[in-house]
Amino acid sequence: MTNCMSRSAEYESVVEFESARYPGVYLRVARMSVNRRLDLMKRVREIGRRLEFVEAGEQDRAEQAVIEQEIRRCYLEWGLLEVRGLRIDGEEASPQRLIAGGPEDLCGEALERIRMECGLSEEERKN
Repeated sequence: MTNCMSRSAEYESVVEFESARYPGVYLRVARMSVNRRLDLMKRVREIGRRLEFVEAGEQDRAEQAVIEQEIRRCYLEWGLLEVRGLRIDGEEASPQRLIAGGPEDLCGEALERIRMECGLSEEERKN
């Protein structure tokens, strides 16, 4: 009879990383799961339909840009879970505060990581 010790794997459902642009600022983003993918797909679906409609009709480029920004915000609201080490207008940053009034390049860095965790292709990441 062999003595087998039970080993269990460990998985973190979030990823934390330090900002490359703002040293000392840490962001926590969601990793993809079945339920999270479904939730994200539902959130983006309607916005994506509007974007397809605008692109198909070669409508106003400004409207297309607005819709693309709405998709970016949707990803940030879905995937950015925590911000540490940053104050915005004298108050501790939260994901909502960062999205609403924080540095745009930090939002871009968070968005890049969220899309990477989603497993999006380079073309999908551009939108």
